[in-house]
Amino acid sequence: MLPSVTAVLSPWADFSGIAPDVLENAARRGTAVHRICGCITQGLWFPEIPDDCAGFIESFRGWFPVVEEVVLSEGELSDAALGFCGHPDLICRIRGDETLALIDFKTPATKSPLWRAQLAAYKHLAVVNGYPVERVGSLRLKRDGKAPIFDEYTDGSAADLAGFVAALNAHRYFGTKL
Repeated sequence: MLPSVTAVLSPWADFSGIAPDVLENAARRGTAVHRICGCITQGLWFPEIPDDCAGFIESFRGWFPVVEEVVLSEGELSDAALGFCGHPDLICRIRGDETLALIDFKTPATKSPLWRAQLAAYKHLAVVNGYPVERVGSLRLKRDGKAPIFDEYTDGSAADLAGFVAALNAHRYFGTKL
């Protein structure tokens, strides 16, 4: 089984300053928001929206009309040569743009330095699997339902991918000893 992008980067995600119950609630909320946004992108039914997710979903729904075409939503992509897999949230074509964009949904209010490497890895997986993605970014959904913030990482993707590959090599070398 190939390691996921998330598993490879997890040793560098520092949540030590966050109380376990707060972290658990954030993880649950993030999973629910991703699931519901995935349903929206695929035109699928989804269950009632939990109260603590409603603003994030409203934020996403306000942004989603800019998407002209959904190419892939929550699909698994892999690269046997480098030996990893990942699940990009959305590969799409934005209205007025001829190129494909890879969008990762985020619920934290502040950016994480790991997102650059994560998105570069997803872009690599997309290209290797026949999706010629050119634009890459995170979509920070707003808890209050307001317009999300799009953080574009297209310019640094080569250096960011090198950072991910270094983490992948460390993951292989150290395994679960980190």
